Amino acid sequence: MTEPVDADHAHRILLDHADRKVTGPLEDPAVLAAVVGVERLVVAAGSTDEAVLRSALTGDVVADADPDRVAALVAEARSHVMAGLLRRATGQAVDAGIVNPASGGYEITTDATLLRAAVRAAQGSIDAMPYYGARYGARGSRFATTDSAWLVSLATLAEDRAVHQVEWLSRVLAARGMPSWLLEIHLDALVAEVRSVADSGAVGSLPVAADALGRARRRHVDDDLLRSADSWADEALGDALPVPRAGALMAAAVADERAGVTRDDRALVDWLTDSARSDESATTRLLGVRQRILDEAR
Repeated sequence: MTEPVDADHAHRILLDHADRKVTGPLEDPAVLAAVVGVERLVVAAGSTDEAVLRSALTGDVVADADPDRVAALVAEARSHVMAGLLRRATGQAVDAGIVNPASGGYEITTDATLLRAAVRAAQGSIDAMPYYGARYGARGSRFATTDSAWLVSLATLAEDRAVHQVEWLSRVLAARGMPSWLLEIHLDALVAEVRSVADSGAVGSLPVAADALGRARRRHVDDDLLRSADSWADEALGDALPVPRAGALMAAAVADERAGVTRDDRALVDWLTDSARSDESATTRLLGVRQRILDEAR
């Protein structure tokens, strides 16, 4: 008998995995989608409690959580599980496309414990940096999740290969307006999440890859300059700041340009100074902060 592929079936699968107890490799695409969907709710709800997660999945209000965000994540999770059910029915492989259809279907970890850690690192990094949501929205959140699940799979590579892969991703993302500093932060969060749930060896080459990004940045923009850039931007623009931490973002983009990761910092600066976000006065002040950064960077 053919299994139903509908929202009710997907909802039941999500509820079945609200306990977060499944471990080991996830070969069923519907289950993988459910694990990812539930873990994204863990971050949004700020809780790993099964009762809280089941409440979120059934549409109840979750204390201290954004109800619109929770509802959107539940709807998206249900859609992804339905896509997983279709894959299950046709025997298709597990890949990033299950939970991120725009990804093209690259390889991600299927280990349930590591996958949860990757999701938490991704969503936590997004929440900590409002720029992600302001610029990339839900699509960016999905890519952060699957990129994180790909990054954690690099842990088993030799250090030089892992660094090479991470540097490649940093160039791709920086060209799209995400300075390498953001990937550096994400990797640090990923290492911390993996260490919290697995043995010390599970992080493998990831700390070395994160350190490689950090060392490359600090040759041109050290941590003190990142902090100073934030202070300069806050002082110069106040409430007119287009996004929080705009100063540090500009400093990080300058570091990428100086390191040869990008040709210039326009992918970020053009967005920050677009008239939809910054009026003429704010743009002038932002560019003034950028010039201070350029003068201080090595």
